[in-house]
Amino acid sequence: MKKKLCFILLLSLLSTALWASGKKIIVADANSTHHLNLYVAFEKGFFSKRGLDVEIKQSGGGAVAAVVGGEADIVFNCPTGVISQIGQGKPITIIAQVKIPCTSVLVVPVNSPWKTPADLKDQKIAGLSQTCCAVLIIRDALKTNYNIDFELSTLAPAAAIAALEAGQVQGAVLEEPFVALALLAKDADGKPKYKTIFDGFSDADGDGKIDPNLAGVDPPCRTINANKDFVAKRTADAKAFIEAIDEANALILKDPVATDIVDIAQKYVSVDRQAIINSNPKLGFTIHLSTERLKGYADALVRQGAIKENPGDGLFAPEFKGISW
Repeated sequence: MKKKLCFILLLSLLSTALWASGKKIIVADANSTHHLNLYVAFEKGFFSKRGLDVEIKQSGGGAVAAVVGGEADIVFNCPTGVISQIGQGKPITIIAQVKIPCTSVLVVPVNSPWKTPADLKDQKIAGLSQTCCAVLIIRDALKTNYNIDFELSTLAPAAAIAALEAGQVQGAVLEEPFVALALLAKDADGKPKYKTIFDGFSDADGDGKIDPNLAGVDPPCRTINANKDFVAKRTADAKAFIEAIDEANALILKDPVATDIVDIAQKYVSVDRQAIINSNPKLGFTIHLSTERLKGYADALVRQGAIKENPGDGLFAPEFKGISW
C-alpha cells in the first residue's frame, strides 16, 4: 500500500513539474521604459496569477535573434526590426502592440538654425539604427516630400546626447525617457540646452503655427513579437501573457507617475528619476495593433530595400485576430 501511495505521489509531482514547465515563457529583453508594462506585469504578479512562469532575460541587441532562433519565446521590440525579419521568412510574428504613439522625436540645441524639414539635408543626425521606426519614417518622409536625406550617425541614446553635447552631430532622434533627459539639461545660466522640432508639438520657424510631426500622426511604436512555433503550440499561454500585459497597461495608465510604477521603471532602467516621471505619461500603452500603420512601415522597408515585398496581414499572428487586431 505504501509503495502504491509513493508511486501515486511521484506521478502527481511529475505531472505538476511537467505542467509548470509547460507554462514557462522566456522573454528576451533589452531594458527600456517602453517595456514598462512587461516589468509591471512581472513585478505585480499578473503573470504568475495566470499560471505563467515568465523569465525576463536581458539579451540586448540580440533579443530578436533569440526569438528567431528559438532560445526565447517573446520579445518587445521596435516593429521595423521584426518586420524585416518576417519579410525575410524568419519564424517570428507580431502578436500585440506595446504602445502608441512612437515617442521618438528630433532633439536639437535651442539655437538650432533649422526652420523647415528641408534644412535637414545632408546634416549629421544621431539615431539608434537605420531601421529604428522613427529614423525610418522620418527619412522616408523627407525623401518622399523633399527628395532629401540626412547623414545618420548610429548611436545609442546616451551616446547620442553626448555627441550633441560635443557638437559632433547637429541633432538626434531620441526616444523617451532620453528626450525628457535631454530637455532637463540646462546651460550655465540655468536655461534649457535642447528643444524638439517637427514633432507635432513645436514651432521651429516661429510663425506661431505648430509644425506637423515628420513621423506622421500617432505612429505606432513597439510591438510584442513571438516565435511562430511557440504561438502555434502554446496559443493559450501566449494569450494569457497578453491578458497580463493588458492588466498592467490599465494599472500604468491609471497613474503613470505613481511611486510604485516609477520604482519599477527605475529597477529595470538606469535613467534619472525625473526623466522617467516626465516621460511616463507620454507612453500610451495598448495591446491593440495599428495594423495599417505597421504595414506602412513595411512599405517603407521595401522602399529602403530591406525587404522585397510587404507581407501585409502576414505580419500578424492569426491566432490573435479578434484579440489584438
